[in-house]
Amino acid sequence: MSLRASEIAAVVAELAPLVGARLESARAHAERLVTLELRGAAGPVTLLVSAEPDLTRIHAARWRPPAAEEPPPFQVALRRWLGGARLAALQARPGDRVVELRFERREGPVSLVAELTGRHGNLLLVDGDGVIRALAGRNLSQRRLLAPGAPYLPPEPHDLAGPGRFAPVEGEPFPVSAAVEAHYRAREEERALAEARRRLREPLRAAVERSRRALERLADEAARVPAADADRAAADLLKRNLHAVPRGAREVRLTDWTEEGAREVTLALDPALSPRANMERLYRRYKRIAESAARVEARAAEVRGRLAALQGLLAELEREEPPLPRLEREARRLGAAPRAPRPARRRRTEEAPPPYRTFHSLAGVPILVGKGAAENDELTVRVARGNDVWLHARGRPGAHVVIRLPKGGSPDQETLLDAAHLAAHFSDARGETAPEVVYTRAKWVRKARGAAPGAVTYSQERAIAVRMEPPRVARLLAAEGAAGDGEGAP
Repeated sequence: MSLRASEIAAVVAELAPLVGARLESARAHAERLVTLELRGAAGPVTLLVSAEPDLTRIHAARWRPPAAEEPPPFQVALRRWLGGARLAALQARPGDRVVELRFERREGPVSLVAELTGRHGNLLLVDGDGVIRALAGRNLSQRRLLAPGAPYLPPEPHDLAGPGRFAPVEGEPFPVSAAVEAHYRAREEERALAEARRRLREPLRAAVERSRRALERLADEAARVPAADADRAAADLLKRNLHAVPRGAREVRLTDWTEEGAREVTLALDPALSPRANMERLYRRYKRIAESAARVEARAAEVRGRLAALQGLLAELEREEPPLPRLEREARRLGAAPRAPRPARRRRTEEAPPPYRTFHSLAGVPILVGKGAAENDELTVRVARGNDVWLHARGRPGAHVVIRLPKGGSPDQETLLDAAHLAAHFSDARGETAPEVVYTRAKWVRKARGAAPGAVTYSQERAIAVRMEPPRVARLLAAEGAAGDGEGAP
């Protein structure tokens, strides 16, 4: 919603007492949103001018928007061209949505032209000769050349017809401005709530989907348990008939004596194994699946509880006034933290942080852990040296882990276990008792052209079935970065 020409004219008319005021400061809060601090006969007044899409307006403000993390470039231009200037005129173009604030200064007049024309609105600084000196946003007009150094050409008149929609607020020094501000504050709060909901909703829905897929995988594992009983029965039958099984056979037909009587059973064998080795393989497979049954059920109960909690948060999020801070804390606890806002562009003098977290083994060897998918790529491709050892949880999304080593060096067993624990901890395998971690030299890890962030291929790997030791993980996390910066080898 944008102000109509009649509404802009009403606001500008009541702001007439500001003429003659001196500009004390100017701030850009967003690309096309500025506030001007004026002091004059009307006292100190904050004037808000916005050409932000669907929020174009001008009014005296009692509330000032929050400061931008990285001030837009237009703020520098405002302070350069308007610093210490006096507001000499404030006028709206008749029948249109363009407002000119003309300032006088020793070097000559400069106007802040506010084109409050909805999605194509903009703020411009125009000197006394009618030349554009700066624009708040890029030019969206296809009919006019708007660029620094070009003459300013006003837009074609285009009014939004209709009477004023704002009832003046009695008792306020600027009654129409107060009504306009209240309306747009409500709109901005609605937008902020919608954005906060969206920011929380997306990771919660993604976490719900991950939990559902995890339950499906666990159900598949549970379905293998009955097959394990068949492996045990086959192993028992082989054990009783080892003398009757020829070496190198691909299958054997044996008689199984049951309570119902004798029945013939055909067993498939691996011809490369002896009869006893075939029997032992069946017993091992049965034992492995049977031992995992309890773990699978416990993990499934945990995932079901997490899924129910996530769905409860989603339901609360849609309430009229959701408790957003608490919901975000709960989401973080459940591993469904919203994505952090995109960081502001860093100044050139600032040093970008490393793409990894640094830990140290008991022997003091640096272990680097990628902070995210893109950071994994940078750690593996740019930071890791060929002789370093690279680790990752097999078949699970998670961090790339690198053990820093001197040329020709190899990690000791405890360092390798420390790194494997970190690879499992910073992956989707967190919480499992015996996840599998693969490792190889960094020189055998490759990033394919066009592959997704964090996706790599590797060769000559070995695998470790890590029996997770919570005290080991706690020790590593407690001493993060304590032994050095992680850049050099021990």
